[in-house]
Amino acid sequence: MKNMMKTIAMLSLSACVLVGGAVSSFAAESTSHYSANILYHQANDCEGTARAEIVVQFSSPYGATNVYTICAECGDVNGKSGLTKVNNATANFGGLEVYQGRLDNGERVMTVSCLNSEYEAMQNVSASVMLPASSVEGYDLYLVNTDGSETKLEVSSDGQWAHMDVYMADGAALIRMVSQS
Repeated sequence: MKNMMKTIAMLSLSACVLVGGAVSSFAAESTSHYSANILYHQANDCEGTARAEIVVQFSSPYGATNVYTICAECGDVNGKSGLTKVNNATANFGGLEVYQGRLDNGERVMTVSCLNSEYEAMQNVSASVMLPASSVEGYDLYLVNTDGSETKLEVSSDGQWAHMDVYMADGAALIRMVSQS
C-alpha cells in the first residue's frame, strides 16, 4: 500500500511537471516578438544630420521581415510621420531628441539621439536621459545593439521622472519597448 501511494505521488508529480512545461512553452510562444537588427546609420533626409537615421530590419519567428528607415531627429518612419516626440526629455548632452511609437508590424520602439554642433548624431557616448515616467510606464526597455543583440536598460523612476543611460555606439539609438503585462 505504501509503495502504491509513492508511485501515485510520483506519477502525479510527473504529470504536473509535464503540464507545467507545456504551459511554459505556450507562454513563451505567445510572447514571441520580432528581433531587430540594425543594418546601418545614415544621414537623414529632413535635416541631413549624419548618423541620425537608423535602418533596421525586424524579423519575426515565422520568417516575415520588415525593413524600416527611422529618423531619430524628427520621428519619420520610411519618410512619413510615424513616431511621436517625447516632450520634456533632457540629457547630459544638448540636442537631445526622443521619439516613440508603434511600427506597422506592431513593435513599439523609442529612438534617442543627441546632436552635436556639427549636425551629427553623437556616437560612442552614453546619454543620461531623464523623461516623464508616464512615457515608459508599463514597459521594459531594450537597447538594440549594432550586432543585433539587445541590452535591457535599467530605468529608475521617482513616479514623475524616469532616468536611464543610453549608449549610442554608432549614432542614434533604437530601443524596443516591451509591455510588462
